[in-house]
Amino acid sequence: MTLRTRLTVLCAMSILAATSVATQAADVIRVGEGPFITGGGYYIAEAKGYFTKLGVEVRPKMFIDGAMAVPSLISGELDISFMTPNAGLFNSIAKGAPVVFILDRGNNKRGFGYTAINVTQDMHDAGVKSLADFAKLKGKRIGLGATGSINQYLFARGLQKAGLDPRKDVQWITNVPQPDLMKMLGQKQVDATDLAYQFGYFAQNNKWGPIVAVDDEIDPDGAVGLYAARKQFIQQHRDALVRFAMAYLQGVKEFDAAVIAPDKHTDIVDILAKRTALQKPELVRAIAPHWSYSNEDGIPNVKSVMAQQDYWADYFHLVEKKVPESELFDLSIAREAKDRLDREKPFEGR
Repeated sequence: MTLRTRLTVLCAMSILAATSVATQAADVIRVGEGPFITGGGYYIAEAKGYFTKLGVEVRPKMFIDGAMAVPSLISGELDISFMTPNAGLFNSIAKGAPVVFILDRGNNKRGFGYTAINVTQDMHDAGVKSLADFAKLKGKRIGLGATGSINQYLFARGLQKAGLDPRKDVQWITNVPQPDLMKMLGQKQVDATDLAYQFGYFAQNNKWGPIVAVDDEIDPDGAVGLYAARKQFIQQHRDALVRFAMAYLQGVKEFDAAVIAPDKHTDIVDILAKRTALQKPELVRAIAPHWSYSNEDGIPNVKSVMAQQDYWADYFHLVEKKVPESELFDLSIAREAKDRLDREKPFEGR
C-alpha cells in the first residue's frame, strides 16, 4: 500500500469515525407530526439534513390530527409535537398537563388561508356559494374532526358573521377523521365541512363538494398550528430544543419563499409532495398559496390563541378554567433560536 493510499484510507476512516461520533452524540427529539403541508418547515429541515447538521436526531411519530397527539405528549411518549389550539388542550393544561406552546406552525395569513369550508353540491345549488350565504346553513349538519377544534372555531365564527348562533342553529357532527369527512360530504351524510385546504381541494376535485370559503376570510392571521413541548424536556434539553428550532426556522424560511412562487422552488415542492398527503408535485402547486404561512421568527400569534381560549370558555363553555398567557407559552426558545440563526448562519453556503 502506497503512502498516498494509506493516507486516503486514514482520511476516510477519520471521516467515518467523526460521523459515528456525531451520530452517537446527536440529541434525540421525539416529534409528533402529521401529513399536512403546514408542517412544511419541519419536512424541509428534515429532508435537507438541517436537524442532523445541528446535532439533532428527530424521531417522528405521525398523527392524522393534532388533537390525537395530545395524550402522547402529556404522557412523555413525545418531547415536542404539532398542535392546533383547541378546547381539549386548554383544559388539559389547566388541569396541570406539563406542556407549553413554543413555536408557530402556521397561520391563516390573509391570502394564504390554510383551512377551507366545503358544502355539498346540493347546498351550493341552493345558494351557499360564499361566506355571505352562510345563513342558509341553519339547521344543517356540519362535519368536523373534533369538538372544540380549530376547525369548529373557524366555522362557528363564520356562522356568527351570517347572523346564526352556532351553539343551536346547526348540528355538529364531530370526531371524524378529515379523509372520512370528505367522503361523508360526497355521500351527503353532512352538508358542510371545515377541512385542511389540501383535503378541501381533494373533495372539490372529486366532485364531493365545492370550496365556498377559505378561513382567512373569517379569521385573518389567526393561529392554526403550533409546536408544544414538555416543560421537563425544555428544562433538561434546552440547547437541543433551540437547535431543533434553528433548523426548523431555516425550513420555514424556505417554505414561505416557495409558497409565494412554487415554480421557482421545485426542490421544495418535491419535498412537500413526498412527505405530505398530497403525494404529487402538481397537487402541491395547485393548492398554493393555501399552504398556510409560518412566522419566520417562530413567534406564534399569541393574541389569536388567547382569543380562541376565551371563545371556548365564554361562548361555548367548553373550557372550564382559563390558563394565563404566561402558563401557555414559552417564547424564549423561538427568540434564542432566531438570534442564533442570524448570528451563527449555520446554513449559509450549504
